[in-house]
Amino acid sequence: MFDGLSTYKSFFLVAFGAVPGAICRMKISDNLFRNKHNLWGILLVNSSACLLLGFFLAKQNYIHYINNDQPLYLLLCVGFLGSFSTFSSLILEIYYLFVDQQWMELFLFTFTSIGLGIIFISLGSHLFNA
Repeated sequence: MFDGLSTYKSFFLVAFGAVPGAICRMKISDNLFRNKHNLWGILLVNSSACLLLGFFLAKQNYIHYINNDQPLYLLLCVGFLGSFSTFSSLILEIYYLFVDQQWMELFLFTFTSIGLGIIFISLGSHLFNA
């Protein structure tokens, strides 16, 4: 993915995708869900990211620029979706639930997050598969 002179171009593509992805995540989470523990915002953002990733996976065979080392893949899949999705926030909320010994919420949130991720990536791939 990162080799030779194209390394700098790859880094810039990822960075240019990451900035708007992080801003979108922040706006959605902050504007829709303002409480301290933002479980619904995390579920919404991660499910949306999985749906979009499913779309790109479906189109990968048809569009040359959505392969792992191509500019569109680096910009959108690695950069934008990588910063738009919230794995660290997901783990932080799971940790808070663990520390607070909220066992039912912990298991429900963990399995719902993983389950929705799988469902939405499959849905995105299925809906956009041409």
